[in-house]
Amino acid sequence: MYRKIFKGTSFLSAAEVVSQGCALVRNMILARFLAKADFGVAALLGMVLTLFELSGKLALSQQVIQSKHGDDPKFISSVQFSQFAAGTLSALLILLAAWPLAHFFSGPQYFTSILALALIPFISGMNNLDVYRFARRLAFGPLVLVDTIPQVISTLAAWPLAIFFKDYRAVLVLLLGKALFSTAITHLLAEHRFSMKFNAHWLRESVKFSWPLLLNGFIQIGNFQGDSMVVAASFPLAQLGIYSVAMTIAMAPNLTIMRISSSLGLPLLAEVQNDPPRFTARYSQLVQTMALVGSIVIVGMMLCGEQVVMLLFGSKYAGVGALACWLTASQSMRVLRASTTIAAMARGDTINNLISSSWRLSGLLLAIMVGILKASITWFAVAALMGEIIALSATIIRLKSKHSIAPKRTILPAAVGVMCVVFTGGIKLLLSPGQHPFFNWLFLPVAVLLNVGAFTLCFAELRTVMIDLNRRLRMKLGWQVTNTLPAFSGDLKD
Repeated sequence: MYRKIFKGTSFLSAAEVVSQGCALVRNMILARFLAKADFGVAALLGMVLTLFELSGKLALSQQVIQSKHGDDPKFISSVQFSQFAAGTLSALLILLAAWPLAHFFSGPQYFTSILALALIPFISGMNNLDVYRFARRLAFGPLVLVDTIPQVISTLAAWPLAIFFKDYRAVLVLLLGKALFSTAITHLLAEHRFSMKFNAHWLRESVKFSWPLLLNGFIQIGNFQGDSMVVAASFPLAQLGIYSVAMTIAMAPNLTIMRISSSLGLPLLAEVQNDPPRFTARYSQLVQTMALVGSIVIVGMMLCGEQVVMLLFGSKYAGVGALACWLTASQSMRVLRASTTIAAMARGDTINNLISSSWRLSGLLLAIMVGILKASITWFAVAALMGEIIALSATIIRLKSKHSIAPKRTILPAAVGVMCVVFTGGIKLLLSPGQHPFFNWLFLPVAVLLNVGAFTLCFAELRTVMIDLNRRLRMKLGWQVTNTLPAFSGDLKD
């Protein structure tokens, strides 16, 4: 069973890489062919859809997987009724809000486009949730197809649509097409025909299951879309386009890392949830790995971010590298925080994530202040980073009080990651003159090795992971030397 779980989560992780890669390529195409203001309008449409879309926040598909009645077609019919009702309500909310949103954020010329967004949650409300029953048997293939096929199709369609429309309407068509394809695939892969039936008992069960997730979903919007909304309300849409490009480049690696760590980390920690020493050791390995990966991503963006942005999105986004670097730091801190919420969830504590997300709203308050002061949009990224630090502090305190995990287990890896980033930045300032940007690419692998070496020296648990990985890859030389190095923290062996 354990091997089957590991194989399944690895498959999901690979699919996640494909999906995130498609999203990045699609945004690259649109950013190159559309004006900054049009790309800003595209970001605005995405924010409106995220704000009012309810069925995804309710996570009713996850209820099908979790519930003991998940294999009962009558139960699925009831859940599909709830999903359709949520999708219809979402559509109505978009229709009602379209006029004030168009005037507040952008202008009345976008009113029709916002109205058209109402079709998307209505269409998604007719997804056939029967396809999610496969996951109850740890068969993830249908779920992967539901997610990846629309991503691939919409990515392939991005270039011809951008050429044809030459403005934000290309994004609107892509969003509508993606919703249609996703819904169609759920019906093609399902074993039972789609049906809806009201059942008061199971409706109450759905509400009981979903209301905390709905609340957390709105908090997450404030956390991860709130700063973009403030940018849209405070600056021209061209500035929102710039901010969206920087956010895209910052989120692509970190979101993939976070979802992979969740897919693999949760079953590994849940397996030893009743064995405190082994649980603590595995948590240390997880958080150290995430801190290392996060520091490497930040270092990569700090050294080569400007060139990467211009290479992927075009020269019209020159100067966005610094903004992308700050946003990458914020997202990497979010990845580290995800390790703490995974550990809590493995112990059955789902409140931890809600608490940390609530504290993360402090970053939105700072962003609102930045918007009122009309400061540089880089300060929005700094505000996001401060919010992540506050949220991480809150979840570290809760891990100590509720699960007896010492704060140093999280703080020390974070501190080593910060020192690696600062050290690399110092070297860059000393050795990399502005007229020789290729030095940064040459220095990047050296910086990565320095990060890996520092973490491997400092943490015995991470050395165990490195050694085991090399054993599995039949690489008997190189990392064996680290087995004899002195440990800086922790003497627990898993």
